[in-house]
Amino acid sequence: MEDNTYFDSLLYLTHLIVYADGVFDDTEKSAIKYICQQEGIDDTYYQNFLAIAKGLKEKEMYQRGTSLVEECSENEKLRIFIWLYKISEVDGKVHVKEVRFLLYSIKKAGIDFEEVKEEAHRLPQIEV
Repeated sequence: MEDNTYFDSLLYLTHLIVYADGVFDDTEKSAIKYICQQEGIDDTYYQNFLAIAKGLKEKEMYQRGTSLVEECSENEKLRIFIWLYKISEVDGKVHVKEVRFLLYSIKKAGIDFEEVKEEAHRLPQIEV
């Protein structure tokens, strides 16, 4: 499968937000798999992403993810941040670093946080 800017930016940023609290638990793993299913990211694509991301430091993942977001359409950007907003709550506790990451990334992408919150109900709840 060829590279997909939207998929890649979504995957980099979802992995960053779930790692923000230093724990990547089964609930968060299930949440990412659920998002992949909802977005049509097949397992082969996801496994290829994991192989690439495995050797990257947090800063490198962030730089790749945010530079890819800049190449996305406004609707794709909004959708990425809605998923990030939803996944930040999936483990039942929102960590300060997750909030900081989310708010800073939204601002950097030129997206309105209130719009993310308002539109979050349009995407399905993350089922884990």
